[in-house]
Amino acid sequence: MPPRIMKSPSGAGRLLLAALLAAVASGCAREDSSEALTPNRLISKPCWFDTEAGWPTTQCYMMEVPENHAKPSGRKIQFPVVRFFAEIGDPDKEPLLHLGAGGPGASMGLEPENASDWLWVNYAGMTIEDGRDLIVIDPRGTGMAQPKLACDEFIKDADLAFTRNLSTDEESRVFTYSMERCYSRLSETADLAQYNSATVAQDIDALREALGVPQFNLYGVSYASRYALTIARDFPDSVRAMVLNSAVFPNIIYTQQLPEDVIAAYQRGLDYCGQDTACNKQYPDLKRRLESLVQALDESPLTVETANVHPGEQYPFVLTGQRLLRVLFQALYNEQFYKELPAIIEELESEQADLLKPSIASFMGLVLDPNFGDAAGISHFCYEEAPFVDFDVARQSAANSGILGGSVRSDIDMMQVQCRIWAIPSAPLLESRAIKPRVPTLVMHGALDPVLSAKDADKARKKLPNHQWLLFPQLAHDVISASDCAEQAAASFLDQPEQPVAEIAASCRKEELAQQAELEKKLAELEAEREKQEQDGATRGASEDDDQRNRKIPAGNRYSEAH
Repeated sequence: MPPRIMKSPSGAGRLLLAALLAAVASGCAREDSSEALTPNRLISKPCWFDTEAGWPTTQCYMMEVPENHAKPSGRKIQFPVVRFFAEIGDPDKEPLLHLGAGGPGASMGLEPENASDWLWVNYAGMTIEDGRDLIVIDPRGTGMAQPKLACDEFIKDADLAFTRNLSTDEESRVFTYSMERCYSRLSETADLAQYNSATVAQDIDALREALGVPQFNLYGVSYASRYALTIARDFPDSVRAMVLNSAVFPNIIYTQQLPEDVIAAYQRGLDYCGQDTACNKQYPDLKRRLESLVQALDESPLTVETANVHPGEQYPFVLTGQRLLRVLFQALYNEQFYKELPAIIEELESEQADLLKPSIASFMGLVLDPNFGDAAGISHFCYEEAPFVDFDVARQSAANSGILGGSVRSDIDMMQVQCRIWAIPSAPLLESRAIKPRVPTLVMHGALDPVLSAKDADKARKKLPNHQWLLFPQLAHDVISASDCAEQAAASFLDQPEQPVAEIAASCRKEELAQQAELEKKLAELEAEREKQEQDGATRGASEDDDQRNRKIPAGNRYSEAH
């Protein structure tokens, strides 16, 4: 199974103004005959999620576009649009459009049960607090979009499969059958060939026109950064500036080098401890130990009763060696996990997995996410990457990748099988070429990113003619969610795209790391003090027990009677 690649109060006057604007817009849409000729509609909606008192003024829409833009009178689809208005709007500041959670296929979390202030708080410093509106979407086929192209068959089968001891081949057969059923169902009501970066770019320009915005600032994280690049290529006059966070570049054929990238990711995770003298002394030879664990668990899996997978019950996750690799790889998306990895390996050697349970729950949360657009993601891959992959070369590379490359070998086979099932046309060669827009661009990357190599990003970004590059050595995937300094740098860039931000970001990050180190030191001191108090209490308890045993036991005591 390939891994699914995956943050101020306003017055009543602003709320009333937003409502009036929406009413005027919808009225014009009905009465203006020229509007009736367009196949695109921006439909104002009451927000389907609750907003708190401290939220900015919020307006929700569904954007309706043709599924196939070449057939404007054909089937229509919709995707959600949420606009958070700036506290004090600056008319000279174009909105920032957040292009979704990446994946491709990941939900932004706009669903009623998931929506929270995370949707805007993570980006407030570069938007609503800085006079710029924030617009958030789910791209076509994902999350709250209609239709949502999720493979329910895969979710049901995976829910059962991960509680069984299946070989890699057995697991692949299960998920192949899932994909066949999914394709058979969805292809009856959707043209799966229409879900890719180029069609998303057309959706976004239609949205820009419907909102009456001359230009967007674009924010793309992970795969959504490819959307930003494609929009800048196909609609260059519609983009003012771009922030690419953990960027995907179309000229890098990621599947081609998947085996070496995955092995490098595991190695970075192990080196994180190996480069620290104290950690290396406490946890030596981690790579050999991890390889031994993978082999041992494949021979004799460990059932890990895990909470937080299904509410109110324990989930019996069967941990094989290959599944361990998948769980670890997904966990490496978060730089905080690197500190936990050595202790997890040591605990697993004792056939215990308490420390791994949160990572298993997180992994299964992604696998079983009903809002993840699996089918849309497969369509993206089979259209715009798979045609340019030499699967024989990738498979040979995987065959030579050793014990830690075991899960990659089955992933590559499954990717090819999925594209045979999907049977959609291949993208033109254009979709594998470097995009070189003159739009001012800020490229931000974490050196620990497991899925998108910083080395690759550093090489690819040099083809951008007008860009700035920020590398964060101690961060992994999605640097803005992990560092306030990254967001501050993005805010400065959006205000003045031609002004350098690297020096400001480096100074901020140095201070941020110092504060984190101080906090970690204080927490360690508190933990040490707590352990000392527990040890002192245990010592006092043992002393009292000794005193009790040394006393003369009076007649009639139950102890004396029993002995």
